[in-house]
Amino acid sequence: MDCRYKINKKATGLKLYRLITQSKMTYAEIAEVLELHSPRVIYDWVNGEKLPSTENLYNLACLFQVQIEDILAF
Repeated sequence: MDCRYKINKKATGLKLYRLITQSKMTYAEIAEVLELHSPRVIYDWVNGEKLPSTENLYNLACLFQVQIEDILAF
């Protein structure tokens, strides 16, 4: 079994951007739900600069009613 997958930040950001757009929620609303200090980190996620933490991935999946695998891109 090959366990050397690398998460593609840009592609993951694009998937997250699409989920946010479909939800019609603002970045500020999502930041509030996730109890983030600022929506700035969400911009970093959708621009492929950073990845959400495991906890935030779980909560995003719950919020958008998808599996974590539907957010991540390899």
